[in-house]
Amino acid sequence: MKIILLQDVKNLGKRGDVKEVSEGYARNFLFVKKLAEIANDSGLKKVVAIKEKQKEKEQMDLEKTQELADRLNGKSVTLLVKEKEGKLFGAVHAKDIVKELKKESIIIAEKSVMLENAIKELGEYEVKIELDHGIEVIIAVLVESAS
Repeated sequence: MKIILLQDVKNLGKRGDVKEVSEGYARNFLFVKKLAEIANDSGLKKVVAIKEKQKEKEQMDLEKTQELADRLNGKSVTLLVKEKEGKLFGAVHAKDIVKELKKESIIIAEKSVMLENAIKELGEYEVKIELDHGIEVIIAVLVESAS
């Protein structure tokens, strides 16, 4: 039986996909939970509309991500920390970098900051930031003494 998925279904497909499934699975599970409907002419027209909306949304998301990458590209972030003889009291973590970027109204997820180890000494470091859609940006992080 041909069906159109109304929502993402694990191990079957994404919203808007047209799939061939057994009649029992369709009637007893997918239709009951309103996860799918029978693939007919009106349903196929809905699929085209759903796919177009998804494509537009993905394109807008990509543009926003690219805009964020452009703002981050070549960016330098300065963190003032307490230290003694070049060694920090504590360490600089990804959350500290995210917090500093947030002050400049640049909002990114903490998991996007690819910091192999916490920064424990004063100096300048290059930090890679991985954004959605596989876009990567390198920013400079300056760790300076607050005293």
